[in-house]
Amino acid sequence: MSKYLSFVPLSMYNIAAFLRSQLFLLPVLLFFYQENGLTVGDFYLIQGLIVFFAFLFEIPAGYLGDIFPRKYILITAYALFLGRLFLWIFFRGFEIILIGEFLYACSKACFDSVSSSFIYDILKKNNEEAKMVKAYSNFNAAMYIGTGIAALLGAGLYEKLGSHVLLIAEFIIYSTAILLLSFLPNAHRPAKDTVAGFKERLKKFWVAVRYILKSRKYCYLVLFSGFMVGVSHFFFWSFQPLMKSSGIDPSVSLTDLADSIGWDARVFGETAWNYLLSLNWLDYIKVMGVVIFINNVIRSSFSYFAAGVAKYVSLFKLGNISFVMEIIGCALSFILMKTGHISPLNCLLFIIFLCVCIGLQLMFTISHISRLHRLINPKIRSLSSSVNMMTGRLLTSVMLMAPKFLLEHEAGTAGIRVIDIFWIYAIVFIPVGLYFIYKIYRYNVKAEHSLMNVSAAKA
Repeated sequence: MSKYLSFVPLSMYNIAAFLRSQLFLLPVLLFFYQENGLTVGDFYLIQGLIVFFAFLFEIPAGYLGDIFPRKYILITAYALFLGRLFLWIFFRGFEIILIGEFLYACSKACFDSVSSSFIYDILKKNNEEAKMVKAYSNFNAAMYIGTGIAALLGAGLYEKLGSHVLLIAEFIIYSTAILLLSFLPNAHRPAKDTVAGFKERLKKFWVAVRYILKSRKYCYLVLFSGFMVGVSHFFFWSFQPLMKSSGIDPSVSLTDLADSIGWDARVFGETAWNYLLSLNWLDYIKVMGVVIFINNVIRSSFSYFAAGVAKYVSLFKLGNISFVMEIIGCALSFILMKTGHISPLNCLLFIIFLCVCIGLQLMFTISHISRLHRLINPKIRSLSSSVNMMTGRLLTSVMLMAPKFLLEHEAGTAGIRVIDIFWIYAIVFIPVGLYFIYKIYRYNVKAEHSLMNVSAAKA
């Protein structure tokens, strides 16, 4: 038997994942919303609703992945996104955007519920389960690379071609991805008589919820992790509003930014700089796309090194570091607010710092989930992971929807600026975070210090 029976289907799956990540509108999503008459407050509100819709669809999507072949769930996920693109190509308005993002939330929930399981199914069918880590890493790499390319080119293509052309391009790309998925094998064929009913799954889910809430060893870590996920999502979705408020728009390229802050030939060398300026493709590399690209690079880097860091830094210390970094992020926003006008350079440096905060939070979350899988009751392990994810989504939705009711409106209604929300959130964020850290220290560190290190069992 060949050692590479899984290579072809997994390669096709990775290509489909790469195509799925070609979201050209992502770095300029705020501007697309404004084309449709939406405000910055609406932008935050809809991102929060997307997370909330995904929260509601989490259990049904997992159930569908158990009673139907996972290949069909993947195709359904892609088809739902095609529905979103179809609506946005032919219709406009707040309601259309909202319906489209609801379809995206359902698509995301379906994809997340089966994406990793589908890889394992193919490997298991060919007796290659030992390759799971490598296969899953390749899958994530394909998505990160795809997102990075789309981010770098998206803003420039938006300026040159407009949103309508980009939506049509995404529709063609997703249709191609569905065609690839249709050729993949049905590695998972569930026996319906052995699958628990939906009501039974709900009962088991509530058992897992009660177990975690009653266990002080897990409760505060799950709540703290979810809380930090919410703050990081707020940081990420603030990138575009922050850049807009500082005067950076889709027409700003890297060369435009360099000229505005004095990075000219005297810095880089006249010959090299003039050569770079002569490259027409450089006009397509816009600052907004670069910011999203940097965020993806930092996230993937912190994910890659999470296991190594866990060998030397305890989970409690890692949580503290992440918490302190996010406090510093809120403090920097207060300093920027006091300066009055935020320059493009200061805004970009602030956003890059927020990217590092997001990366540290992701590293903490990975270590926390690894510990949860290692220590939790095996009978509710997967459900406990769902509880942890849904906690993060619920808190994220609240943090993203709140700015809608705080921000000043374009019509002149009283409100605050985007940068002000950071220090307002800090007023809540700091005491709540300190409370969780105290509880974690009391019920985890003092009681079971060795268990706060993910790799302790191997030591």
